[in-house]
Amino acid sequence: MIGIRQPRLLAIDDDVSSAELIVRVAERCRYEAFATSDSRGVLNLASALAPDVLSIDIRMPNLDANDLLILLANAKYAGKILIISGQDPEILEETRVKAISLGLNAPFALQKPIEIAQLRMTLLSDEVNAAA
Repeated sequence: MIGIRQPRLLAIDDDVSSAELIVRVAERCRYEAFATSDSRGVLNLASALAPDVLSIDIRMPNLDANDLLILLANAKYAGKILIISGQDPEILEETRVKAISLGLNAPFALQKPIEIAQLRMTLLSDEVNAAA
């Protein structure tokens, strides 16, 4: 019998401990989860892993979220985008709105420090989990 594939999440954050925390929470929510701290190879990694959800930080060296969102839109990324950053709530929302304006599906923006219960509820929500 062929099983249904677990939803996949790729956490992109230059802070390795933040990316690993997102992965641990996602795994507890029954995601197959991966992390990278290098934003430059994200498109290749996303293509290889085919994640249902991308968790992205806003401020990263080499390629910030705004540039990454444009690349994802051009690549026709169809999964959900979860923005997680320590930026002000206004900047989080501006980034989420930009993603939507580019045709991307960005249902949530969460502020760091990450509240584990909130991240868990977000990953299990219908808006995110329907991606799988």
